[in-house]
Amino acid sequence: MNQERILHELNKGASAWNLWRKQNAPGDINLDGIELHGMDLSHYDFSKISLRYATITHCVFKHTDLIWANCEGSLLQHNDFSQAKLIATNLTRCNLSHSQLRLANLLTANTTNAILDYIDFRGQDISGLMLRDVSLVGSNLTGQQLARVDLTNTNLEGANLQDADLSNALLAGARLINCNFQGARLSGALCKSANFSGVDLSGMDLHKVDFSNADLSDCDLRSASLSKAKLMNTDLSGAKLWDTNTTGWLINNVRCTHSYWDKAGKQKTAYRMHEFERIFAEAITIELRYPYRLADHELATLPIFMEHLAAVHWGTILRLKSISDVAGGALVKFVVEEVGSHNPTELKNQLQAEAERIQLAQLMLRNNTQLHLQLKEKVAAIREEFWPRLLELAVDHEHEQVRNLTILFMDLKGFSKWSDGELSEKLSLFRGLVKPILKKFSAGHPNMEGDSLRVTFTNATAGVSCACMIRNVLNAAGFELRIGVELGEVLVVHNEVTDVPDLEGVAVSMAARMEAAAEPGEVLVSQRVRHYAERSELFQFTPRHVPLKKSIGSLAQGETIECFAVHTVKNIQEMLA
Repeated sequence: MNQERILHELNKGASAWNLWRKQNAPGDINLDGIELHGMDLSHYDFSKISLRYATITHCVFKHTDLIWANCEGSLLQHNDFSQAKLIATNLTRCNLSHSQLRLANLLTANTTNAILDYIDFRGQDISGLMLRDVSLVGSNLTGQQLARVDLTNTNLEGANLQDADLSNALLAGARLINCNFQGARLSGALCKSANFSGVDLSGMDLHKVDFSNADLSDCDLRSASLSKAKLMNTDLSGAKLWDTNTTGWLINNVRCTHSYWDKAGKQKTAYRMHEFERIFAEAITIELRYPYRLADHELATLPIFMEHLAAVHWGTILRLKSISDVAGGALVKFVVEEVGSHNPTELKNQLQAEAERIQLAQLMLRNNTQLHLQLKEKVAAIREEFWPRLLELAVDHEHEQVRNLTILFMDLKGFSKWSDGELSEKLSLFRGLVKPILKKFSAGHPNMEGDSLRVTFTNATAGVSCACMIRNVLNAAGFELRIGVELGEVLVVHNEVTDVPDLEGVAVSMAARMEAAAEPGEVLVSQRVRHYAERSELFQFTPRHVPLKKSIGSLAQGETIECFAVHTVKNIQEMLA
């Protein structure tokens, strides 16, 4: 039918149009490509009409019947569709931005790839629409029930999702920048590769949300629950994480250059590559299943098994977590307590592969009677024959290796003023008091020269605990001292003069600088040490800004550095008893 004739009838008003419609077959009415602007089309019957690639803007469609209308690819911006019947309407690739849809019936409407920007959907149930790959920029989705709805690759930038239910929704690849999530529910949602950059997710239940490959940079996650959330390959740089529940979270290959753990979200903590994962990831667990039961030779060689894995991956520390009966056999679990400088994700894969390779040799031994007997006879001599060689190998491998250690520097005040008569007695007392404390906290690489002390620890809590105990004990014995504690990468080198391992690195120098800047009786620790140690809730820290007495790296003499004085230690003796 001629479109000019159709437009003529359209301009006669709703009653005339609807009467004319009854006299013509719906299929004969084609308005493809039509351009309409500012018309009142309320109560018109446009059911089953073809409006493909039309341009219709600033029109009124109140109570209009658009059932089964084909609006594919049309530009329908700034229209009023209040109470319109859009049942089964084809809105594929339509642009309805800024339109009103109050009380419109969108049941089974096809919104594939539609642009639905800046639309107020309050009071409208859109859970049945095709929302995958659509655009909902700036739209009001307050209170929407979108649980388990597919929003994959949907652009929700600036959308209002207040009190919306998005639990178990599919949000993979979705763009959620500047969204309002206040009161929303997101637990269990699939958010792989979604962009949440800068979004306020504070206080939200994000239990079991899959954020793999997502962008959570600069997000506010304070008091949120990330328990059992997946953050593999996720960008967490700049996130605020005070009081965040991280129990059971998975952060394999997480990217985080810095974050904020204080309540105000102002104190920046910087991380080197993979450092965030090494510190905050759940302990790496290696599992091995044995058929039937664990044989005696397999049980006897488990310590050697662990030592082998640690030696192959220098800097790691493993322990046997459990041996349990499971259906069909036994399950052995090793836990990695220290990952050294390794990428934790790569380390887990490498350790698991190596463990399975050695286990295969163990299992083959079950069928080798002669070798099994020989091993059984030699088990008693393993310590004498194997351990010394292994320890020598560990020492050889330690040279020229970088480790992440907590370094403690201590210096006695007034040493130079002691008389010759009291010097030997006081130094003997000093060393006698300090040595058992160092042993208690498993201090490593001890270097005690005159009135000074330098030792290392595998974690910050042990280092700060040891520092505070040394201070308390020596103060009670009448000594005045200063202590500085830093954490960082340390190079273990061979000292040609002393012929024993020595330490080098910026962290070593910084610990010495803080010790020199401390007041008598004061333990000063760096921002990094405070951040790692405060999780134990054993310490109280007070910010201090002290001038450097000697240059270090890019920091010049006299430049102020931020550090923290450790004031109290609660029940350390009791905790470690």
